[in-house]
Amino acid sequence: MSCTKNWELTCVRHYSPSAKSIDVATFYFGRDLDELTPESRATNIGRMVAVSREDSIETPDIRDDVRKLPSGIISMLDLANLTEEALEAGFHIEMTSVNPGPKSGWTKLIMLADGTEKRRGLFGRTGYQKRVCYMECDSEKTMEFIPLAPEAMPKIMWARVTEIPPAILAGILAESILDSEPQQTTLDEFADLGLEDVFCLARELALPGPSWDCCF
Repeated sequence: MSCTKNWELTCVRHYSPSAKSIDVATFYFGRDLDELTPESRATNIGRMVAVSREDSIETPDIRDDVRKLPSGIISMLDLANLTEEALEAGFHIEMTSVNPGPKSGWTKLIMLADGTEKRRGLFGRTGYQKRVCYMECDSEKTMEFIPLAPEAMPKIMWARVTEIPPAILAGILAESILDSEPQQTTLDEFADLGLEDVFCLARELALPGPSWDCCF
């Protein structure tokens, strides 16, 4: 059973008045609109979020369906001049295990290391989740992937960030995913106090690996 050679992920901005920089901004994420909708986020079943979701003993009140971005994605957004757009609405990530050739905008990723992460699962059981770390070619920026298929992750892959495709954006607007939630106004909304890092307790986004052709 083979894995897909191309796969995607959409990240939608989660509003937070104190997170004014891309380093501390948080995002909803999903491989398709179904995974991005609030109804899907309410359940573990069929969610890519469920793959990276964990129960936190230290910070049980932190939302478990949003993530901050790894340094590799932040770097790619900067190179593509999409940082401001990502802060306003979000962005789209395309990934492939096939060399796209001289096409512009693609970043080569090289496998750096893999390992397992211990985490607390359902009913208090301890589980182990495989993570694979990739490094951008010609830089020290990294990002992690979670394998979704039994096949080994590719040693080299390519990724690029783009604007959210119009069809997906239309669905996001229709589902009111971008609507901000009521929050208490704070002084940090009006002045940069340099405290954003203190309040951004979300975990880093781990990207999905390629999935089975028969399933997606």
